[in-house]
Amino acid sequence: MNVTLISHTREAPELLIFTKSTRLNLSPNLLDEIRAWPQERKEEELKYIANTIRSSHEFVDVTFLIEGVSRAFTHQLVRTRSASYAQQSMRVTDQTDFGFVMPAKLQGDQIARVVIDAHNKDTSALYRNLLELGHAAEDARAILPTNISTNIVAKYNLRAFADLARSRSGGRTQDEYVAVINAMVDQVLGVWPWAEDFIFEKPRNFFDEIESWAKQHVPDLLERGKLLKIVDKMRGVK
Repeated sequence: MNVTLISHTREAPELLIFTKSTRLNLSPNLLDEIRAWPQERKEEELKYIANTIRSSHEFVDVTFLIEGVSRAFTHQLVRTRSASYAQQSMRVTDQTDFGFVMPAKLQGDQIARVVIDAHNKDTSALYRNLLELGHAAEDARAILPTNISTNIVAKYNLRAFADLARSRSGGRTQDEYVAVINAMVDQVLGVWPWAEDFIFEKPRNFFDEIESWAKQHVPDLLERGKLLKIVDKMRGVK
């Protein structure tokens, strides 16, 4: 199995902030203004956006090439309908020398591996015979195993990807699915470290949000101090 992040929205932080901000400020120069913000301000804004209305999360995308996985896995993967997929065809390509993805729980069972290898060898021979008899690949594929190896391209917006990662990274999810999701998350965090707050949601801290807002929008130090004292009292700080 191999997962490669082949494309991602380049100005994702700026676009997330822009699409979130347009509800209150849709000026022609807004995106340029956001681009000019210091990195610290962008990071603060992203932490806020991660825990608020998620519609803006749909404006940035990630696209993966997922190779050497089973058809059984991809049957589950494509159930996430808010995504786009392009998969290797079995209908028009010769699958005589197909690869097979051994389930993780069978890896250490030598007897099971021998039985499965023998079955796959017989299946490959029967598939080839069907082709030689003049049958189309789209019909001969009916005898191929569910865990035949395949490749697939998958594209998600950040909202859909975060939902997928949270729901399929543990629990009753099959080992292969978990391994693919974990690899996808690692790839995303490699280019978008800030996305951890979007993928692994944390309880929203309204006190920190008020404090951050006050620092940006209340220039008068005395007035800001009064507001922050109230916030500290609400936090329970002595």
